[in-house]
Amino acid sequence: MSQGRLEELRNQLDEVNLQLLSLLSERARIAQELGVEKEKQGVPKFDPVREKEMLEKLVASNEGPFDHETVRHLFKQIFQATLTLQQVDHKKHLLVSRKKKAEDTVIQLGDVTIGGGKPVMIAGPCSVESYEQVRTVAAALKEAGITVMRGGAFKPRTSPYDFQGLGIEGLKILKEVASEFGLKTISEIVDPAHIELACDYIDVIQIGARNMQNFELLKAAGD
Repeated sequence: MSQGRLEELRNQLDEVNLQLLSLLSERARIAQELGVEKEKQGVPKFDPVREKEMLEKLVASNEGPFDHETVRHLFKQIFQATLTLQQVDHKKHLLVSRKKKAEDTVIQLGDVTIGGGKPVMIAGPCSVESYEQVRTVAAALKEAGITVMRGGAFKPRTSPYDFQGLGIEGLKILKEVASEFGLKTISEIVDPAHIELACDYIDVIQIGARNMQNFELLKAAGD
């Protein structure tokens, strides 16, 4: 075989490869749309009966040079890749997942930027106990250049007889003092019923580690 003929056949293969790629891409787009419809109708992504029918049609139309088993194998690989594509398209990712949102999350609290690459110090009393206590802490934070104050208003304890926090009254104290010193506030909320009310008094809702399984609270915060 001459070098010229060799290059000619290689060029033909390259052209066929591009045609195959174009057809596979078109098939994938149709399959993605099909996956969306299946999702809407609650139909399973994988349909073994449908796959068998398609393979039988392909084998019946096969004129070689590939044998029937090779044709089955090749198209099963295509079917599997398509199914994987459908599953990836409709897989639910966490909002904090890089697959859901590749860029960094940046939160703006007035003139305070959280997540912009510069550390932000948050400090304050574990528990809000009085106006005087919070005001003393706020003054110290302001002098130290700290712009976000935290304080616990709801303090669930192991013993029901221990101090449980001032509740809404504690949030009111936080807001009053923070307004006086120009600070932003953060406080932990433990009851879904308090989410909306808390937003009137604090800038950031904190959800502690023990409440990461409190799904009703998480849903309320997400709304």
